[in-house]
Amino acid sequence: MIEKLLKEIENKNFSIKKVKVGELSDEIIEFLKNRNIEVYTKTIYVNAKSLSHLSRDSKKRRGAGLTKEEILKIPEMIKNVDIVYFDSRKNKLNLLYCKNRNKCEEFIKLVIDTRTLDKKLGKITLIKTAGIIKYYNLEDKYYIKVLEMEGR
Repeated sequence: MIEKLLKEIENKNFSIKKVKVGELSDEIIEFLKNRNIEVYTKTIYVNAKSLSHLSRDSKKRRGAGLTKEEILKIPEMIKNVDIVYFDSRKNKLNLLYCKNRNKCEEFIKLVIDTRTLDKKLGKITLIKTAGIIKYYNLEDKYYIKVLEMEGR
């Protein structure tokens, strides 16, 4: 479905409103609940606006953009995430799903807002953007580690 939505973005002909790409784990929902952060939906979606934002050429030119192959693997990344952070500074865009990209300590970072209010889609949990980030940038003092998979 993501590939079809990418083609629709290229053709500027949108029939798909949103694509399901994963689910928040009960552990993450509990973490957010304990911080009084509302979660609109357990299901994580991507829509045309967010997909075009994360795949734009300006990000790719500066080395922060995802490849088409990486974009197509977003559901797999969510299911097999390496580290999930909570950004304590943000009112929105509060979850950072990070997947190791390669041996050079680069991570793919999916920025997820659990409280997106979209005029057409209603209240949903949505990937707002994504990019490539160095591991040392994830050591921000405002990032709280929610989940880390073993072996990291």
